[in-house]
Amino acid sequence: MPSLGDVYLFPVRTVSQILRGYSEGLISSHVTVNGWVRTVRLQKQLAFAVVSDGSTPQGIQAVFSDPELAKGLSTGASVRLEGELVKSIGSAQSTELKVATVTHLGSSDAEKYPLHKAKLPLEHLRNNMHLRTRTRTFAAMWKVRSAVFQGFHDFMKAQEFTHVTTPVLTSNDCEGAGEAFRVVTPDAIEKNLSARESRSQFDHEFFSAPTSLTVSAQLHLEALCAGLPRVYTMSPNFRAEHSLSTRHLAEFWMLEAEASFVDNLDTVMDLIEASICDVTTAVVNSCEEELLTIRNALAATKKESESSSRWKIEDTVKMLSRGAPPFHRVTYTDALQILRRASLSGVKTWEHPVDEWGCALQSEHERYLAEDHFKGPVFVTDYPSSIKPFYMLESRMDPKSTDRGIHQGDTVACVDLLVPGIGEVVGGSLREHRYDSVLSQITQRGLSSEQLEWYLDLRRFGSVPHGGYGLGIERYLMGITGMSNVKDVMPMPRWYGNCQF
Repeated sequence: MPSLGDVYLFPVRTVSQILRGYSEGLISSHVTVNGWVRTVRLQKQLAFAVVSDGSTPQGIQAVFSDPELAKGLSTGASVRLEGELVKSIGSAQSTELKVATVTHLGSSDAEKYPLHKAKLPLEHLRNNMHLRTRTRTFAAMWKVRSAVFQGFHDFMKAQEFTHVTTPVLTSNDCEGAGEAFRVVTPDAIEKNLSARESRSQFDHEFFSAPTSLTVSAQLHLEALCAGLPRVYTMSPNFRAEHSLSTRHLAEFWMLEAEASFVDNLDTVMDLIEASICDVTTAVVNSCEEELLTIRNALAATKKESESSSRWKIEDTVKMLSRGAPPFHRVTYTDALQILRRASLSGVKTWEHPVDEWGCALQSEHERYLAEDHFKGPVFVTDYPSSIKPFYMLESRMDPKSTDRGIHQGDTVACVDLLVPGIGEVVGGSLREHRYDSVLSQITQRGLSSEQLEWYLDLRRFGSVPHGGYGLGIERYLMGITGMSNVKDVMPMPRWYGNCQF
């Protein structure tokens, strides 16, 4: 078993491991390289091929002193090459592989291979998403995505949050928006039980009650943090929203965290800000080459990045990193005044008017606040309770609400984080921990207290002040990579009308 001391080492080395190990003198010059052929050039005396396994953006250049060895190689084919690492005489790389033997693993018809061109538009790659990981751009993107997940795990561990897993199948619609996917078995369909039938008709339900794919893990996290004071999860969520926008998916991933013994919104905002700045800094440090690869790819496809071209990605990354100025904070009421002044002064014309207190902020409003007014990340707090879910605590119950200028009004202690170029990335709140108040909200909104009896139990037996938030992983990735389409930061995206592969 290959090992270094007592540490197990996977026996098949990546190109990255080979190049790094050779440069550090840890391995011999005789190596075996596995990968996919990106390009092939045949000459009379020599042949060249670039082979990549995705571990480095550039791959490795293979040199064939006998061109016959390179015959049969084609773009997209998979190979195993054995040979000697030598100093490259070219300027594009410092080390290349002088090939001695070639093993063909998988053939590829270069004429039919969808990725035969060096530069391909992102739309073309979306249509071939099962193969796009072969490109420099998307191999880099998935490595950045991996680093983001690892970064949040590391941050949460350092803050003594316990990582928990929450169910994908649920009988709750946490957000109350009615956009959940119903789960129905083939047997139930055959017996004419459709998603439109009354909730009282359970005869053919697999779980004896209507069941959906989760839209949020929050309610389950609240149950878990009733015994473990700090918990979080990173898991998929699903929303049956009929949207074809560049910012929405039917399946998306969320970091959701919940903490007990938290009685003010400032603590939640501080946690959100610290986690984002810590993770962004870690990702920039560990994925410098990958981020540059993505940035270069976007520069070559200006048309697809026009929507975010007003904002330089470098500026966004700096604003979301450690050492940046603190995120701005403003109440919903004050934000509404800012938007109204922009309209009255002729600076902006809103597609969705902001004349009435209580209107929901739309994407155009969020982008204006972050990009034009504050010119940086901004927390918008204390929204009207009428446009927020039932579980949020009244603002007046937050002892620091007066510091935010909340003295009256039917608002809840909640927060949305708006980021330039993206809009909303995070939503959080203090949770209503008083039994009578949460029961009143459930009743007023026409929800089933019987179905939420377990949730009410959390208020009956040793309830404590608590709060939490949810961060959209894909939205965050768009912010730090500059990708303007959410479909390009998810390996296999699902959206309205499309569930390929």
